[in-house]
Amino acid sequence: MGKVRLNRKELIELIESIEAGGGDATDLRREMEALEPEAKAAPRKRRDFRDEEEETVEERLARRVGHLFPGGITPELVSRVIEADGSHSLKELRSMCKEHGLSLSGDKKELAAKLIANENL
Repeated sequence: MGKVRLNRKELIELIESIEAGGGDATDLRREMEALEPEAKAAPRKRRDFRDEEEETVEERLARRVGHLFPGGITPELVSRVIEADGSHSLKELRSMCKEHGLSLSGDKKELAAKLIANENL
């Protein structure tokens, strides 16, 4: 016999249906109790981004790779990064970073900034 998957509501309905027909749903009630700790666990808090301003490219670069630029993240640098992001694929940027011994972690803009900081782009 195949497995049947029920959500919590469907399981409650099945138990009620069995008991309404005079059946014994004790085993199903035990299964339900075993699931209760999961259901009663505190809900995960979600960040509400509606009230937060979105981080700019300049702010994100400053936070992630700002240490590579002693002069700071300038508008000219941001323009170069955006241009490199648009003209190279992630695969190409990772390949170039690997070729120059740079970390391969980060998104396209971070990789482009690393290459620019090391004067390889």
